[in-house]
Amino acid sequence: MNGGRLAWIVGAYAAGTFPSAYLVARLTRADQVIRAARRGKSEGDAHVLIDKLVGKAWGSIAAAMDVLKGFGYALAAKYPGHLPTAWLAAVGVLVVVGHSFPFYLQALAGRGLSAASGVLLALVPVGMVVAGVIIVLGYVTGSTGPATTVGFALTPLVAVLQGQPEAMAVMATCIFGVILLRRLPGVSEAASVAGWPKALARRLAFDSDSPSHRRRRAADSPHERPVQP
Repeated sequence: MNGGRLAWIVGAYAAGTFPSAYLVARLTRADQVIRAARRGKSEGDAHVLIDKLVGKAWGSIAAAMDVLKGFGYALAAKYPGHLPTAWLAAVGVLVVVGHSFPFYLQALAGRGLSAASGVLLALVPVGMVVAGVIIVLGYVTGSTGPATTVGFALTPLVAVLQGQPEAMAVMATCIFGVILLRRLPGVSEAASVAGWPKALARRLAFDSDSPSHRRRRAADSPHERPVQP
């Protein structure tokens, strides 16, 4: 096996583990983010907590750092690295795996979306642009969770329709699989309350334990009475 190519593969996972949210939390002295981070709950995601407890500007910085690590490493593997397509696809998947399932600081592990955005923007740009438009529309309408699900689910199809190499479509499919897999930790806790069918559907489709994002927004607002699920 080519040692140089193997080094790119190992490096992809290592690059994916770069702890952007942790560094932002430390930089802003937001120890409450580190204490509250829970890998098993969508609402306990470190990026969500930074948005809520530190500010959206810092949350955007953390997310941008994660996008850049995926984008930068994928481009480096493609151009200076000159990796064949199949190896390049493996690099893309492993960056997202490292981001979602790091071997350290696991409570602050990302949900895969930002690193996946960077990788796909570098290697399947048209598919990521389509996904990005859907995600922005979802954000505007208060349905970010399902919008991310639909957007990333469509990237393999866009890659095929665009005539991208088969390995790129497989990579996009695997990345979507990693995103869904990352949503499963802790689902048994939600299932004990809502039952397995609802808990799984909410996690996989909506990336949430709550019945709707609108209700969660109402509960967070000091001007509205929380709606019980």
